[in-house]
Order: sequence, then C-alpha cells, then structure tokens
Amino acid sequence: MKRELSIFDVVALVIRSKKIFLYTGIASILISGIYAFVLPVYYKSTCILYPFNPEAYDPRNVNKATNPWGSSMDGDRIMALAESREVQDLIINKYHMMDRYDIEPTDKLADYKVREEFIGNLIVQENDLSAIEISFYDLNPDTAAFIVNDIVAKVDSLNKKPLVDISKKIFESYEKLIQDKYEGIDSIQKIIEKIDFKNNFTRSEIISTELLNTILELKIAHKSLELIEQDFSTLNIIERAEPVAKKAKPKRLLVILGTLSVVMIVTFLVVLLKEFARMALTKDQKNLTEPNTTA
Repeated sequence: MKRELSIFDVVALVIRSKKIFLYTGIASILISGIYAFVLPVYYKSTCILYPFNPEAYDPRNVNKATNPWGSSMDGDRIMALAESREVQDLIINKYHMMDRYDIEPTDKLADYKVREEFIGNLIVQENDLSAIEISFYDLNPDTAAFIVNDIVAKVDSLNKKPLVDISKKIFESYEKLIQDKYEGIDSIQKIIEKIDFKNNFTRSEIISTELLNTILELKIAHKSLELIEQDFSTLNIIERAEPVAKKAKPKRLLVILGTLSVVMIVTFLVVLLKEFARMALTKDQKNLTEPNTTA
C-alpha cells in the first residue's frame, strides 16, 4: 500500500533533522551577518511636493484660476519628468556619478551601468496623501539632499518649458510679421522704441488696420513673454530635501532574517526530498524481496 507523509510525519522528520536545521541556520546567520556589515551604508533624502494647476502658475491667468492644485495627470507628468533622461543627464554629469559608482568610463556599457545604478537609487512615488515624493539614496547624506533638490529644480524647469516655448513662438511670429512690415528695422527693440504704445499712433505709423492689429497683438505677446520669463514655480514644495544622518540601507537585521528564512526553506525542501527518496527506495527493495504470489 502506498504510504504518504502526513503532517505528523513531517513534524517528526523536522525533529529528527533538527541538527541539520541548527547547523545551516547558524551558518546562514554568520555568513549573512558578515555580508550585511560589509555592505556600503546609504542615506536617503526626500522632497515632498504637489503640482500646481497649470492655470494657476501661468502668470497671465493667475487671477482667473479657481483651483490652485493640479490633477492626477499633472502629478503623473511630474513623476515622468523626475525619471526622464534629461534629469539623469544633469545629475550624472554634475555629480560625476561614474566616479561615485566606480564605473570605468571606457567600458562599453558604462552609460547603461551608471543609469541603472542611478535609477536604482532614485524613488519617485505618490504617497497616501496624494503628494509626490522624490527620494534619492547616496553614500553621503548632504549629497543625497543636494541631488534631490537639483532634481526638483530641473523638473520645475522642464515643466514650465512648454509654456515658455509657446510664448516665445507667438512673440517671434508677430515680431517677424512686424519686421516684414517695417523694412529697415532689424530688431524688435527698435520697433518698440519707434512706436510708443502708451500714446496714440500717428498716421505715418499706422499703415493699415491690419498693421495696427498686428502691433497690438505684438504688444500683448511681448507682455505675456515678459510675465512668463519671470521667476515662478510650477510646484508647491511641502518639504524640501534635507540631509538625514540616520542610515536608510542596508537594513542589516532584515538581510539576516531574510537569508535565514530562505536557507531554512531550502533546507526543509532538501530534507523532505531526501525522505521521499528514502521511502521510494525502501518500497522498491520491499517489492523485490516479496515472493510472487500470482497463480
């Protein structure tokens, strides 16, 4: 009759093999403990922020915005920018990350390796309060804080860039149109100096209604560009990144406990497989020794 291991058999097996579990457990604790204490210590710094509603941070529409807070799409855009290649390039070059990560620049995979290391130390996530947390791990707590704040500043710049670019294009299009009308005037500054927006235009300045409308549009575009180029932020920073003296990783106790758990599981499986093999061998030997009773 086929015999299967019951729960009681398994418990008895573990008890019989207690020395194996004891020795492997002690060995795993010693080895993982030594490994955990030679791992480099990393410090973590975090910035917490909310994105503003684009209508709220646009200086031209700030008085019209009814809701200062951005939507979930604005938050997703900020997180995507924080992990973008432009941000990676800034931090990797500014802080000489290849040297910090001991990566040889002549290595064919140097760029790939430094970016993988960088991404592994960067955490961009949304917390329980729907705020965005940008964190970075580094061997130096001050450097970790500097890097996070530089990332936030770059994200802010990238986030406002489309608004600035569009305003510049609008202004440049009107500028070109005016320069085409005013042949011989080679800069917008000369045009502005020639035409006094505060006073009524003379007949010589107003060639046509179309030109007048274009000049007025140029004035609006110029004013919009001046407002957009002012110093403003697209991010509401709740907590700037500051150096934290307490180490963030490795969690040495977790490393030891995790290793011990894996070793115990593997040891149990090996003991269990060994017992199944012993039972199968015993059964085969029993079948060979039993007489053939068939008629």
